[in-house]
Amino acid sequence: MNLFYDGADLASAAKLRDPRFRWLQELGALELAAVDEEAAGFLFGYEQGTEKLLRQVGAHPAIHDQPDERQALVNLDEVLKALQDHNIEVPTPRTWLIEMDNEWLGDLKFPLFVRTRKSSWKRGGGQAKVDTLKELADEAELLRRTFGWDAPIIVREWLDIAVAGRWMFGDAPQEVRTWIVDGTPVAWSFHYLHAISDPAGFPPSHDDLKELRSLAARVAKPFRSRLIAADFVRDVRGDWYFLEAGPGAACGTAHEKVFKFVASKLVGRDRNIHADAVGGPF
Repeated sequence: MNLFYDGADLASAAKLRDPRFRWLQELGALELAAVDEEAAGFLFGYEQGTEKLLRQVGAHPAIHDQPDERQALVNLDEVLKALQDHNIEVPTPRTWLIEMDNEWLGDLKFPLFVRTRKSSWKRGGGQAKVDTLKELADEAELLRRTFGWDAPIIVREWLDIAVAGRWMFGDAPQEVRTWIVDGTPVAWSFHYLHAISDPAGFPPSHDDLKELRSLAARVAKPFRSRLIAADFVRDVRGDWYFLEAGPGAACGTAHEKVFKFVASKLVGRDRNIHADAVGGPF
């Protein structure tokens, strides 16, 4: 088995300053266009829709993710529904989905956090906090101008999140990305390492990591993707909440050692890694 990347993604990686492709090349990853139909392994890249992924891996049935494996992790509302349908309980802020033609729901409790089902993009980079129906409508209109007039809007119960530090957009949360290979959580990393090298509240305690590992394993159960990234955030009381999960193939990190460790796991290669304050193995 091998690691793969699509050479067509290199320009985007350079623009985004995404180091994953350089790290993959250092691990001996192969360019997708250069391999035959029998190639087996795992493809890293970007989430660009089912049709693009099908063009990439449709002729390579042994290269993952395949479209049917990834699709279940693309939209947050579908992730939350899958957890609910499988009776999987993880601490999650109450969440509502507002479709284009829906009236605002009567049981909303302000303040709220606002995002789309695909992206947690926030106006000005800050936390998208709204306190009234008018502010909610304004934020939804802005998101739809950016992501599409019919984009469903997700609103989430507001959390008083513990702060890891300050960056260009304000307070960065104490947020951990967990990495799950074939249903087993194998590593964790501080999510905002690209912006804050010495975050407050890190490293997590032994008990914190034990809890995060257990929560991540529960989140992974309904999904078939070989690599899942599940994100958790700590509030000011020290409690952890599940925020979202996505296809690990398209999820970023600034922690080189964790990324290389996880990528190696996918193709059955042993790689030693020692935990530091901002990431390590479970």
